[in-house]
Parts: sequence; structure tokens; C-alpha cells
Amino acid sequence: MRHHEDQWLEEIYRNTLPRVASIVYQMGGNLEMAKDIFQDAVIIYLEKQKKDTLPANVSPAAYIAGIARICCIRKMKQTGRYTSLDHINTDIAVPADYYAPPPVAKPLLDYLKAAGKRCLQLLQAFYYEQHSIEEIATDFNFKTGHSASVQKYKCLEKVREQIKQSDYAETVS
Repeated sequence: MRHHEDQWLEEIYRNTLPRVASIVYQMGGNLEMAKDIFQDAVIIYLEKQKKDTLPANVSPAAYIAGIARICCIRKMKQTGRYTSLDHINTDIAVPADYYAPPPVAKPLLDYLKAAGKRCLQLLQAFYYEQHSIEEIATDFNFKTGHSASVQKYKCLEKVREQIKQSDYAETVS
């Protein structure tokens, strides 16, 4: 039985310690702190396991990582490395000119209108009113559904080309 426990602990160390080290590092800690926190988390886990107070649907690695996160936050508060937002100086502010106003882009509807009234109506019927191609072919007097589909494609290409030629393409990307 002892060998099984040793093997379990070795597996937990191998698989979970790097995860905990990453959490601690993201919070401003180092490897030594991560090892201490990891060992504390494993001890807490084992105590809860002995008392049979662990949730049934959580893996040991995930539970230990969660405990380690909480331990790290507490340790950071104790050492003063963690600063609460309540203690930050309120005089610090972002300058008013830091954020440049976004460029004013031409609304998409203007591009659709520029493609022509018939294109606008065709695209509106297909996309907003959700008519089928066959219904559009009938309503717009096309001979076949394929003709309506080709015309819809041409209208979309007109709009795409206008967008590419304008500054709007730069603001979208």
C-alpha cells in the first residue's frame, strides 16, 4: 500500500507542480515560493482526503492547483507583494489624450446603397427577410434560381470591392 501512495505522490508532483509553478509565477512569485505553496496545498489536500471532505467530481490535480492559487494569494497579501486596489493612489490617471478617437468609418449600409437599389433589395430579401433563392428569382423576375444566385454574388462582390477601396477596410482589420 505504501508503494501505491508514493507512486501517487510522485505522479502528483510530476504533473501538478509545473502547473502550480506557473500560477505562482503569474502572480509574481518564484520557484521556491511555488514549491512551498505546492507542498502546503498537497498537505491540505491529504488532510481533506483523510477527513473525507473532498468533492467527488474534482480531480486531485485540479483541486491541488485551486488550493495553491488560494495559498499564493494569501502569501502575497502577507508579504506585501499583493496590493489591493483599495490602497492604490487615486491620483494616478490615464491622460485624456492617451486614447485616440477611433476613425469614423462609413456605415455598411452606405456601401450597400452605393452598390445600387436592386442589389440592396436583393441582398435585403436574402439576408434579412430570409427568402429562398427561388422566391427571389420569382420576385425579381430572374429566369432561374441560378441566375438569382449569380446576381446575389455579383452584388456582394460590388460591396466587397467598395469596402476594399475605402478606409473602412483598415478600421475593420
